[in-house]
Amino acid sequence: MATLKDYAKKAKARMKSGFWEEINKKRQLDIECAESAGKSKDVVLKEYREVLTRQLFSQDSEEDEILYKKVCDLLSQEALILNPIGLLADKEKMRHMDESAKQQYILELSNKFKDMKERFYQESKLSLVYKK
Repeated sequence: MATLKDYAKKAKARMKSGFWEEINKKRQLDIECAESAGKSKDVVLKEYREVLTRQLFSQDSEEDEILYKKVCDLLSQEALILNPIGLLADKEKMRHMDESAKQQYILELSNKFKDMKERFYQESKLSLVYKK
């Protein structure tokens, strides 16, 4: 569990490294691109807010991003996927669980999949906006 001191250290490191200046430049370019395509800048701002929230405050960020990449790969395929949760589940991890732990794991994984699927489609929609 991260403490307030840990968050402060990370915030200071971001400030020193120019993280926020880079984010502001990218955001401004994306806003200009969206406006030139006739889209609202609110969509870009909402997406930046979601991405930064995930990036800055997510405890399981690395594991979730690995899972998100797998979800993206699955959803990008042309073939029909009948059991995406089964493909995403860690079989080795499940082998050492009892039945109730397996059910809990599958439930959490399905909730993450639902959220990540929504994120994938939102990001796909935004990338189409920028290409136009």
